Amino acid sequence: MVLAVLLFGVLLYVPFAGTYGLWDPWETHYGEVARQMTSRGDYVSLWWPGSPLDADAFWSKPVLSFWLMSLAMHVAGIGKAGAPPGQMALSTAPEWALRIPFCLMALLGLWGVYLMTSRFVSRRAGVLSAVTLGTFPLYSLVARQAMTDMAFVGPMTLALALGALALFDEDEDELQRRTWRRLSWPHHPLFYAVLVAILVTTVPQLVVNAIQVKWTWFAKSRRLVVPGIVLMLPYIAGLVAFVYYAARTRWKAPFYLYLAAILCGIAILAKGLAGLGLPVIVFLAYLLFTWNWRRLARAQLYYGVLVAFLGCAIVAIPWHHAMLVRHGRPFWDELYGDNHWRRLVLGRHGDRGSFEYFLRELGYAVLPWIAVAPSALAWVVMRPFRAVAAVAPAGAKKQIDRRQQIYWFGAIWFVAAYTVVSLSMTKFHHYILPALPGLAIAIGCFLDDIARHRNGRVALLAALVGLPLLALVTHDLVSAQNGAQHFVWLFSYDYINAPKGRPWPPELNYVPSLIVFSALFAGGALALAIPRLRRWAPAALGLVSVCFTWFLLDVYMRQVSDRWSQKNLIASYYKLRQSPDERLVAWQMYWRGETFYSQNEIYQGPTQNRTVFLGDRNAESLKEYVARNSGKRAFFIVEKARWATLQGLLPDKARPTLKVVDDRNNKFYLAVAEL
Repeated sequence: MVLAVLLFGVLLYVPFAGTYGLWDPWETHYGEVARQMTSRGDYVSLWWPGSPLDADAFWSKPVLSFWLMSLAMHVAGIGKAGAPPGQMALSTAPEWALRIPFCLMALLGLWGVYLMTSRFVSRRAGVLSAVTLGTFPLYSLVARQAMTDMAFVGPMTLALALGALALFDEDEDELQRRTWRRLSWPHHPLFYAVLVAILVTTVPQLVVNAIQVKWTWFAKSRRLVVPGIVLMLPYIAGLVAFVYYAARTRWKAPFYLYLAAILCGIAILAKGLAGLGLPVIVFLAYLLFTWNWRRLARAQLYYGVLVAFLGCAIVAIPWHHAMLVRHGRPFWDELYGDNHWRRLVLGRHGDRGSFEYFLRELGYAVLPWIAVAPSALAWVVMRPFRAVAAVAPAGAKKQIDRRQQIYWFGAIWFVAAYTVVSLSMTKFHHYILPALPGLAIAIGCFLDDIARHRNGRVALLAALVGLPLLALVTHDLVSAQNGAQHFVWLFSYDYINAPKGRPWPPELNYVPSLIVFSALFAGGALALAIPRLRRWAPAALGLVSVCFTWFLLDVYMRQVSDRWSQKNLIASYYKLRQSPDERLVAWQMYWRGETFYSQNEIYQGPTQNRTVFLGDRNAESLKEYVARNSGKRAFFIVEKARWATLQGLLPDKARPTLKVVDDRNNKFYLAVAEL
């Protein structure tokens, strides 16, 4: 069943993932950082030499996402030094290479919710939870985006699931051990899994840091160079200590914690301190709510917690140490001062809002499951524990207890994560993503309970509460033709610059499809209250949601992306230019796609040859460039709203030759002119 769940995710996310262009600003921004890593062969520092507005270094995110994308670029044979011009724009290899790692990271989340729910509730509840999470629009859309968020949420979700296994598993038999000479270790798959996981996640980065990092400092007028292998010695010692203490573990539960800690270290390398902080907050919230602290006093769990923190540290810290050696405190201030503390407490570029900000976005983020989500959460709170235990078979009390704990754990996970992101001063629509796995667990368990006990009154109440919400969200999406842009805004922050949205292409009309899918799901929700259909209603809801996700990923996204991504425009430039001397000019552009798809040609070379005109003196600098290149042919990429201004900046002799050669994008033009 685990393989079936993973295959479900692969079939849902991977087909057609690379068949449409990358979206500005995040996919192309992060993609260029990964391309720079691949081209330079530098796997420690992150670089973004693509705009006069920013420094060459990129310090706003940790390194994991860029390692994944760079590795995929190497496999695909793209992005290396000396790559031919237009390589990124003229094939689909970049899209496949950048997106596949995040599709696979999304599978970790599906595996996590299935693993925990099937173990302690039922296999049906596990499947329903995985299908629910996998078909949430926010989760599925971000799974198809080359963004840092899924590299954080996927490992974090599996880490929380493994932590739940450590907390709730009742197997307290000591593990068998093997001995070789004076060495002894647990002979169990979990120990070997921990060993492989810690070696795979630490050894490569320790080797890279040892080779590529040197610490140069001056003492008494002498220049001293400390090689990277010396800097990595504490982490090598930590790795040896972790393996030693793991080998001394005698029960299964701590090994779940060790795996969870390694995954938290991976999540830290993806998104920062939230990779560890959010799982800790969820578990603390659960223990405070249930006051079930005695669970920690069993099976070496206190010992396991300490060793787990050691494992997390040796996965997450070496790269940070290497960056501090290379770049000093400015790196730390940028990553954790500006992009963590300031976003959380003071606010940075993005939306503002209070506790209700994400309530609005949840309607689109979990469509069509919004029809059952409120009832599932209310059911967890009001579900009578004794009544459930009373109908259990003899001897099943422990299993029922753990089932109830999972119900609470999912709801607490959702509420705790929702609260944390709501307290942040800076808000983007996709920030609610870490809360969705908890909600999926609550929905899966709720549907399983209805199918198992066939409680018609609960099902009818769910329909009466959820269907009006489904109708309200559907009305938002279909009341105007551009209402479908709410799906775009789940992963792209275009709403910051255009709160009412860009002009919507009239040929893209998704109103009929959205109405049909909402009606089908509403029918499935009503079927929960019909005795003859109740057993099959959860499966019907899952089938409708899978079909809707296919529509969203493989119909909607492929059609909309042609109008939003810059890929087609820049591909047209490479097809139409007759030589590299016909440069691409990006005037007043900072959407990143122009940098990635041109392989940074627009910003390479001496300052006078760069064709990015942005910030101070952009108009004057463009006029000077045109004067220096008089008589040459040049291409321009420009926002449609700035078209008239660009015409006015060209000299009189060039103005009549300026013409649009590609207007497929609904925000940008590609034009050509004889200078």
